[in-house]
Amino acid sequence: MTSKRPFTILLCERSLTLPEREKGMSDTKERILLTALRLFAREGYAAVSVSDIAGELGFSKAALYRHFRSKRDVFDTILTRMEARDLEQARACGLPEEARQAAPEAYADLSLDDVVAFSKAMFRYWTEDPFATAFRRMLTLEQYRDGETGKLWQQYLGSGPMRYLEDLFVSLAIPRPKEAAAEFYAPMLLSYSLYDAGGDPEAVTRELDALLDRGMEKLKAEQRQKESRTMQIVIRNEKPEDYRAVENLVRESFWNVYRPGCYEHFVLHKYRDKLDFVQELDLVMEKDGVLIGQNMFVKAVIRADDGRQIPILTMGPICIVPALQRRGYGKLLLDHCLERAAEMGFGALCFEGNIRFYGHCGLTYAREFGIRYHDLPEGADDSFFLCRELIPGYLQGVTGVYAPPEGYFAAERFPEEFADYEAGFPPKEKKKLPGQLE
Repeated sequence: MTSKRPFTILLCERSLTLPEREKGMSDTKERILLTALRLFAREGYAAVSVSDIAGELGFSKAALYRHFRSKRDVFDTILTRMEARDLEQARACGLPEEARQAAPEAYADLSLDDVVAFSKAMFRYWTEDPFATAFRRMLTLEQYRDGETGKLWQQYLGSGPMRYLEDLFVSLAIPRPKEAAAEFYAPMLLSYSLYDAGGDPEAVTRELDALLDRGMEKLKAEQRQKESRTMQIVIRNEKPEDYRAVENLVRESFWNVYRPGCYEHFVLHKYRDKLDFVQELDLVMEKDGVLIGQNMFVKAVIRADDGRQIPILTMGPICIVPALQRRGYGKLLLDHCLERAAEMGFGALCFEGNIRFYGHCGLTYAREFGIRYHDLPEGADDSFFLCRELIPGYLQGVTGVYAPPEGYFAAERFPEEFADYEAGFPPKEKKKLPGQLE
């Protein structure tokens, strides 16, 4: 009963599953397979006989033997199904399918954010997918009764995932990768038991998510500390001699991300001379003397429902050079910027972005503060609209509407000027890609 898979694959957020009935498998054979798996999960593999499976289905043993040669044949088919589902989902997520030693290049582009997203999805897979849940419970029951099944449990739920995490952490230059893998995976292993114990499954999942997020932040901090010992990171104000290089960095970072091509570099170019541009918060990040990131801030207001104009900040474009994205540099830059903004007396920030990234820097949905995005129809998705208080209590008692400053629409307002400006950069191919806003 040994699987050919070297380790359990972690699943991406949009995980795919194979149809419950495999191609070419009859409905009757599928019913036998799923019924057997349910019995194995409830009683354990060793305790269930062919007669038990047939009786549960209302079959004779002879009728069952027309589809499967033995109980072992049923189990092997279940195991083949699990292997195929893992492989299909791994391919859909673009994850490594082999150990790091066999395919080190497959680990090159992963990040800690990927690891956390995959781990959260893996937990949901093993607890919410009916087939995977039954398979997991079967292995958990049977691991103490049969040595081969115990090895399968280790492979799918025990040492296998930890070895895989260790491979990931080695590729990400995490200090003490073996210990880090054990520390990161332990809450998941405990949470399987808590989930099955009959309590609130949603609460267990939320708590695990929080633990994994905290674990990621700890690992990122260790990663940055390790890098800081060998690399010099500097965050400073942008200088006029940086302008062209910074605009090119912004262009490279945003090209084809939100739309074919981009215009974020033109926004920065136009904004530097505007009165609401905050020169003290026009910052760049250097690594070993090389420009790798930037951020800018602009004064804005919330039009409060009681008639007040509440001064706030907005920001962006903010970016890190593509080769170093998702490695903690963006958070390091943004945390520094927000700390400086608070020291300057700015009370709050509104911003359009992804909560998955900016939630780690303390931003949350603006709706939680009673702040609405302008011109957004009632009931429309506002999950892109984020907010953070820089001074605690600054937005207490405030509800109202936020609109991006006029300068953010420079490319639409001055299309000919934008075209002339863009012509000064090296040509790049514009592509229409899935997930773009336009």
